[in-house]
Amino acid sequence: MRRKSTAIAALLLMLVLLASALGIGAYKGWAEEYRQVLDAQSSLVDMLTARREVGYNIATVAKRHISPDDPLLQSIRESLQVLESGESLPRKAAANQRLAADAQQVLGKLESLSSVQNDERDSMYVENLLPQALEQSAQWTQETLYNQRALSFNQGLQGSFSGMIARLLGVKEAEFFLPPGEDKP
Repeated sequence: MRRKSTAIAALLLMLVLLASALGIGAYKGWAEEYRQVLDAQSSLVDMLTARREVGYNIATVAKRHISPDDPLLQSIRESLQVLESGESLPRKAAANQRLAADAQQVLGKLESLSSVQNDERDSMYVENLLPQALEQSAQWTQETLYNQRALSFNQGLQGSFSGMIARLLGVKEAEFFLPPGEDKP
């Protein structure tokens, strides 16, 4: 009888240790995968910093020629605030899109103003430097690369046994850099 209870205790201990090892391994592995997604996100944040700088430059030039109450200028300011804040990636993606569209419209509006045309410095900014910087910052925004990594991570996390264990232990899915309502990449 004693041998049987010892064998059962040993079997239970082995199962507990096996489950613990499986849980620790799944958590560590998926946490490392998530860290790699966050590395891609940090490069995305760097690119958004460049986008913000261009937005601030456009707003600065626009303030000299357009009323501060102009709806486009206010929208640019609001987008810049979202991009600077700790908002979610989908909200930042929406603000990024809105900033790009509004900045293009403001540049077009500025280009037609005589006050800009009469100011050599601002004319150069509006006609050459700022549109070029806006286009470059759009190219630098690496949302495609980040979203691909996030999608790959999320699919692996959802589609594997170790991913299921990692989710149970607190590993979260990666957010996409897409405006709310847009389909996953």
